[in-house]
Amino acid sequence: MQVGWLLDGDLLGDHRDEYLEAIDELGHTARLVGAPDPPYRWDDVRSSYRDAFPRGACVVVHADIDLATRVRRDQLWTPGAFCTVEHFFWSHYACHLGKYLLNREYMMIPFGELARCEEFLFRTMGRADRLFLRPDSPLKTFTGQCATRGTFAADLEFMSFYEFPASSLVVVSPPQEIAVEWRFVVAGKSVVAGSQYKRDGMPAVSTTVDARAHSLAQTIAAESFEPDPVWIIDICQTTDGAFHLLEIGAFSFADLYACDRRVVVREVSQAAVELWQQANP
Repeated sequence: MQVGWLLDGDLLGDHRDEYLEAIDELGHTARLVGAPDPPYRWDDVRSSYRDAFPRGACVVVHADIDLATRVRRDQLWTPGAFCTVEHFFWSHYACHLGKYLLNREYMMIPFGELARCEEFLFRTMGRADRLFLRPDSPLKTFTGQCATRGTFAADLEFMSFYEFPASSLVVVSPPQEIAVEWRFVVAGKSVVAGSQYKRDGMPAVSTTVDARAHSLAQTIAAESFEPDPVWIIDICQTTDGAFHLLEIGAFSFADLYACDRRVVVREVSQAAVELWQQANP
């Protein structure tokens, strides 16, 4: 069965041709879309993405957060977007996967309370006058980062620049020293592709994947908790040599780095077809 792939052409980077070739070779169809020119918006009824495939078709979207979540809300296609956002909040998945987490010692606090609780947070969670902060939300309102005692007010001001709501929860935990990070794609409770994307805190995209990182990702993928039929697992190795779950994420707005696009298209398309068949018996 042919699957339609709706891709944000502005986000594919150096892997654009590889992605498109894989889709074509496997007998599927790709449609590239880009953000609409002013004065149109993605939610305008005339936005071109809604006309990319017939209503009810078997389609997978891979785009930015805005477009992927709009496709999920539209429900024009099956499966449409693999991004059940509520399943990727830290507060949702930590209770299922907490034993694997790098930041397994943590507390959650409203963003608007961080400044008032500064001394308490550094006393209980700080290491060498540093804290790690990340949003509960998977929508990346701000990127997880370390804040220091001496710059805490400025760090919070920087985060508030992104209009982070005062009532939104923030995960606070001790900082960790990370050596390497990998991203894995999961489909059908199996790890189907992987890529290194960071080393020593710097971008380092490579097809090289440590077998121990892959093994941990597969262990997590096989758990009873499944946030989506297709999803992302990020694994890291700390400077002491241990491997941990860094976070999980939604496939439809995740960067795939150097993951084998042909394998990704094959496995994700198969998952999409199975979902379409279940919805259209």
